[in-house]
Amino acid sequence: MNPSPYPGHSDRVLWQHLKDGSELALGTLIRQYFNPLLNYGLKFVRDEAFVKDCVQEVFIEIWNRRERVTVPESVRAYLLSSVRKRVLREAYRQQILRDEQPADLENDGNFVEFSPEWTLIENESLAQTKERIEHALAKIPKRQREVIYLRYYQNLERDEIAQIMNVNPQSVSNLLQTAYTSMREYWPMILLLKGDWGLLTF
Repeated sequence: MNPSPYPGHSDRVLWQHLKDGSELALGTLIRQYFNPLLNYGLKFVRDEAFVKDCVQEVFIEIWNRRERVTVPESVRAYLLSSVRKRVLREAYRQQILRDEQPADLENDGNFVEFSPEWTLIENESLAQTKERIEHALAKIPKRQREVIYLRYYQNLERDEIAQIMNVNPQSVSNLLQTAYTSMREYWPMILLLKGDWGLLTF
């Protein structure tokens, strides 16, 4: 694999190079974020070709508007927010999602997902723990699962999540706390995981 043309550069520096017309900077950001953006988009619409098109369109729009867009405080949050909005907008426009299927699909289990290291768990007791947490996550509303996904899978801060979900930061805190409380109701043993797993440290 070819090394990045901007080794060690931050996302915001790459964005500034993109604004200055660097196709290499655009390519670097695409390589870095395409798969995470695709995975996030698939949480809303389980159509890989459709979501790929949405992600590509986000980057095309950024490139076409590069002289007018400002450098975001968090490039990751900006891209996730942009993909979220485009996927939902295009899904409704193309009637992939219909009016009777609001974006807040309460029974959709798509956000039950863990960071890659969780998939490496081989110890039976830990695997059972993971399964129980997945089960507990599946019981809570989608917006609560989404905020957990963004916080613990994407490692985003509260303000970044607020930007993506188009809510205020306090709402993010409330959603996290509510999600924690809800999951504890479905499986009290989650209380014991806070220190060891770092999954539910609110």
